[in-house]
Amino acid sequence: MNNNLRVEKLRSYLFDVVKAINSKCKQINVDMLSDDINNYSINKIPTESVVEKWITGYEIHRDVYSFRSRVAYSQDVINNLNNVGFFETFEKVIFENNKNKILPDIDGIESISCLNCGTMISGQTKNAVFDIQIQITYNI
Repeated sequence: MNNNLRVEKLRSYLFDVVKAINSKCKQINVDMLSDDINNYSINKIPTESVVEKWITGYEIHRDVYSFRSRVAYSQDVINNLNNVGFFETFEKVIFENNKNKILPDIDGIESISCLNCGTMISGQTKNAVFDIQIQITYNI
């Protein structure tokens, strides 16, 4: 494991955020979402990385990730409200952390934000996959 990678530092940060919301969190993978419930994955989304480029050489970059979860899913309304509620809480924690400068330990990081609310992208009889996109901006 290379602890200097942005994705690894983001993974560590998100694990702390998720564990505070869902104590049943088993792990956060990278580019692989397990079939077990209470698992998460960070998948990098290809985007233009340069946000701003100054004549002085200062640059602001971004990384965009899909943060996915596999959760229990059924006709039980309470269970499904909890699934949606997780992402409402997740978005709120990320917003508050960003506002309070509680950020991943990434060199030059300026912000972390959710680009949308979490939503179910696939559902089966006993589990569903939810997804939210997050962005980090950092300077070089």
